[in-house]
Amino acid sequence: MDYQRFINQLPEQFHHWGKETVYPKSEQFQDSLNFIEGMTTANVMQLLNFAVDCMDAGEIYCEIGTYRGSTLIGALLNHRDRMAYAVDNFSEFDLDGVCLEALQTNLNYFGLEEQVYFCNQDFQNFLLELRELNVEEKIGVYFYDGAHDYRSTLLGLLLVEPFLADHALIILDDANWGTVQQACWDFLAVTPESTVAMELLTPVARHSTFWNGIQILSWDRNKVHNYSAAAFDNKRYPLVIQSIYNLQLLEQKQQSLETVYQEAKAYHANKQFSRAENKYQEYLLWRDDDAEAWRTLGILYYEYEAYQDCSNALEKAISLDSSSEISYYFMGCVLERLERPNQAIAAYQKALSLNPNLVDAYNNLGNLFTLKDQLGKAKMLYQQAIALNPNFFGTYLNLGNLYLDKGQLSEAVTTYQTALQLQPDNLDVRHNLNIALQAQNDPIQFHQNAAERLAQIGRASTAICHYQALVLLPSDQPEHYSKLAEILWQLNRSIESIEALNQGLRLYENSEKLNYELVIKLMQLNQHHAAIKATEFALEKLPKSYTFKLLNALMLPLAYDSPEEIEFYRDRFTVALQNLIQETVLKTAGQRENALTGSQRFTSFQLTYQAQSMLEPQQQYGRLIHQIMAANYPQWVQPLLEPAIEGKIRIGYVSHYFHAYSGTLWLTGWLKHCNHQNFEVFCYYTGDSPDLITQQFQSWSDRFHHIPNNLEAVCQQILSDQLHILVFPEIGMDPLTVQMAALRLASIQCTAWGHPVTSGLSTIDYYLSSQAMEPANAQAHYLETLVCLPKLGIAYPQPQVPPLTKTRAEFHLREDAIAYLCCQAPFKYLPQHDVLLVEIARRVPHAQFVFIRADILQPRLHRAFAAAELNSDDYCIFLPSLERNDYLMLNLLSDVYLDTLGFTGGNTTLDAIACGLPIVTCPGEFMRGRLSTGILQTLGVTNTIASNEADYVNIAVRLAQEDALRHEISTAMQARCSEVFDDPTCITALEEFYCQVVQERVEAATKNQ
Repeated sequence: MDYQRFINQLPEQFHHWGKETVYPKSEQFQDSLNFIEGMTTANVMQLLNFAVDCMDAGEIYCEIGTYRGSTLIGALLNHRDRMAYAVDNFSEFDLDGVCLEALQTNLNYFGLEEQVYFCNQDFQNFLLELRELNVEEKIGVYFYDGAHDYRSTLLGLLLVEPFLADHALIILDDANWGTVQQACWDFLAVTPESTVAMELLTPVARHSTFWNGIQILSWDRNKVHNYSAAAFDNKRYPLVIQSIYNLQLLEQKQQSLETVYQEAKAYHANKQFSRAENKYQEYLLWRDDDAEAWRTLGILYYEYEAYQDCSNALEKAISLDSSSEISYYFMGCVLERLERPNQAIAAYQKALSLNPNLVDAYNNLGNLFTLKDQLGKAKMLYQQAIALNPNFFGTYLNLGNLYLDKGQLSEAVTTYQTALQLQPDNLDVRHNLNIALQAQNDPIQFHQNAAERLAQIGRASTAICHYQALVLLPSDQPEHYSKLAEILWQLNRSIESIEALNQGLRLYENSEKLNYELVIKLMQLNQHHAAIKATEFALEKLPKSYTFKLLNALMLPLAYDSPEEIEFYRDRFTVALQNLIQETVLKTAGQRENALTGSQRFTSFQLTYQAQSMLEPQQQYGRLIHQIMAANYPQWVQPLLEPAIEGKIRIGYVSHYFHAYSGTLWLTGWLKHCNHQNFEVFCYYTGDSPDLITQQFQSWSDRFHHIPNNLEAVCQQILSDQLHILVFPEIGMDPLTVQMAALRLASIQCTAWGHPVTSGLSTIDYYLSSQAMEPANAQAHYLETLVCLPKLGIAYPQPQVPPLTKTRAEFHLREDAIAYLCCQAPFKYLPQHDVLLVEIARRVPHAQFVFIRADILQPRLHRAFAAAELNSDDYCIFLPSLERNDYLMLNLLSDVYLDTLGFTGGNTTLDAIACGLPIVTCPGEFMRGRLSTGILQTLGVTNTIASNEADYVNIAVRLAQEDALRHEISTAMQARCSEVFDDPTCITALEEFYCQVVQERVEAATKNQ
């Protein structure tokens, strides 16, 4: 082991070494930790990994305390030639008994199972047994993360000494603790071969740098002296030494332990929590197997709100005695505080199974079910509690709250009055009773407030009760129908939602909001003819509304029944757009505002999904939007001079989608890898769904502005920032973005392929695209000047694929089926291509086609399969939207990814590559039909790119028939992932373009002066 190299070069593995912001230069450790539940940090993983890198050939890495494998995996990543001993008996932190299985799963996922000798035993037994085996291999790096009491730590050091290589590293975790430090220095005192090489302590526990502190010892078997007596004298930890001294006193007087315990309980009863905690811990130092003491310590922690400590103590109590209902009850309480409601429910249910008379458990469980909107279960639990103890006011308070939530005011009043009789002075009961009585006098205000409150906290089902009550009251407020319809829609009760809007329109036929929402929801259900009729009805009642003029003229179906229908609606769109342009009058302020409002409610997004040229219709629509925006904001369409370059070039990115959304994921690399020495990055987030991804965008920005749904405010901010370049990552998906893009907010304005078609706007100068994805005649498809960046043109983050924990049956897939994943949005599937699926099914009888969120395709596919005398139900599976990990596991369980023609996958194609799923694609005429082809060509795996539709079918069939071919392609894809993921090639070209175009504009402006 070259420990000197380790000491000298370790800082080079990190950014900001020596600071609290230290983090590894390699992202692989944080990425790995994101999927391994571990009590460590990426910094510790990098440290261990580099230590293993410094071992000599034939040396072993040994780890005591593996938990779920985070540090073990961190140490072995990219070290395929290294072997490891790993030891853990999972006596801690494994209440559910899942750590061993999780460890094995994680090792298998990272391909490390063959490199690890895992021993499920106490570390002392392991090291003692190792002594008897006379093994030749020596340990080059020893990482101790076992029990951190003094004896265990010292034994862990003393017992490993014979197995250490002549030169080795000893790494101790949780070095912040006095017991670890004292054991370490006592070991140093008896082994002159060892020296402190590095000390990485942390200011607090669980710190983001090195968790609970790291102590690193170097070992040199030829060394005969390390420290002076004075040095050892300075490394005495009085509390630890005193505690060790106290052991013999306690051993002599075991009966005094009971006194200590009684003192702890007395302090506890008097709310002297700190003293009580010290006494409990003193007692448990010797009576570690006392379940009652762990339970009372857990209750103490709960009372002074140290919830994680409470959970840990109760876990210990339950591991020692699983028959105590009190332990499970308080575990339920603390899990509620830790915001783990499902686990809290399980704990309360276990408590009640042990003791069915726990009134508080019924109440708490009822409250949890109330929060989950399962009011039937909650009511039953409250009634059971009342049956057990009819004199406890709290249950009546909870039941009254439930009735109040449901809007059952009479029942609520009666129940609160019962509670008040039992507890006349309780302020909560009086307050809630007053609310119920006031609600009876003013039900409209009550139901409005209750509905909004419940909707905000995610209790949609109960909120519906209040909206339904509101529409029956004489309130003369059409928005009640709108809100009822919206919340029904959120619960996938679309028929009821449409009916609520129709009910509202029977009373308020001139309501623009109700009419608009009816049209939009009918469009989303692909009830296109009904949507057109709804716009016609709206125009009869609101003939001046530009919104309905625009919708009536330009809206398109989500999915088409036939190729002829595509042509019909395309022709209709073209003619109607020309008519709309001619009819648009912007002379008065009212006309201008009306057109502005209408254009904020529509984009030409659906026109993209017809596999035809977008240039002419986009130009026409772009001219219309520009005309409307120029009429409303004439000051914001004037040419702008390029600002002088004073320091850095200012680049702005504006998007409605700077949150967890697949359409913006491709952009992350541009910002993450930006050279901030040359560029100042401004981001403008116009959406209203901020999340962790938003925070990432903010961290990559020099200035980040969140200005949701406010056109004028965001435009003013952009102009005040005096950008050199403004980039719209996608134009055509969000109406507000289209409106902004139709203005001149920077002298250079660009768009990119977040929506892969020309913007059609004269105000957009450049289209930033991908060299690999564009056809030979690409410029002819764009109004903008086309700029093709190298390869994919993006630095796409590699998807983190989870371990496979689900089965095919959970996705309704047969085990013997060839599963074809069809995961595109439904509007990408064109009717002329249905026959391809039918032909594949005819030639692969055991095929299953898995669609996601594509129910609107079912009738059309049923007809297509029936025409070939096949039943689509035998072949087609329609799944709802999936959580991210479930979707990736579906990729892992599928056999073939069937791409769409005309508009292929992008993010989904890259996901499939990360999962090793073979992709069948066929390039189209336009860039949007060549995304997958460009990705596969860049990857260097091209044998599933079809030359035509017949070839597409043949490849899909061949993949079904040849398991070896699928495996070969999958292996090749995964081996070459680095070609398409996190590739910074394009960033250099992008930033060179930015510099060049700004310099050209600045020089031109200077000449014109």
